[in-house]
Amino acid sequence: MKARRGLLLAGSLWELVRFFLVLLLFAAVLRGATGAGPWVFPWLLLAGSGNLLIAAGIGMLALFPSRYSRLVGLLRLGKIMSIFAFVLLAISGAMRPAAAFEALRVGRGVVSGAVVLSGVVILDLLLLAVLIRWKSGEEPRPAPASADKEKLPEYDETEVQNFH
Repeated sequence: MKARRGLLLAGSLWELVRFFLVLLLFAAVLRGATGAGPWVFPWLLLAGSGNLLIAAGIGMLALFPSRYSRLVGLLRLGKIMSIFAFVLLAISGAMRPAAAFEALRVGRGVVSGAVVLSGVVILDLLLLAVLIRWKSGEEPRPAPASADKEKLPEYDETEVQNFH
């Protein structure tokens, strides 16, 4: 169980890295294509800040699994939606400018945007697999006692001060 929680915690950290990686790649593509200035970063942060909820939710699930096990369905949905958005970008051809972008140069080697985006999708799929295989650690709760078995203590009017 600790290995799964460790995977979830690593997934939460990946979501944070993913958020800023995709944000910086998109901002660089915008800057190269349209000459957008530094004002574009706050707008991108605003538009993508909902993805940070997935990172926070996965982190909370990793640290407190019994308390936040009900979030698993919502986290799965958020991860599926982010993967679906990448698929739509790939199908529509809107990913071509980012794929052709030179993200990093190491010596003679060049890491293109296509490699970065492929890595993002692969790690997203791995995190989705961990979320799908996650089983809630909740133990079944006992049924509430019936009203016949449990009675409230009797009060007399001196205890409630007879205010009516």
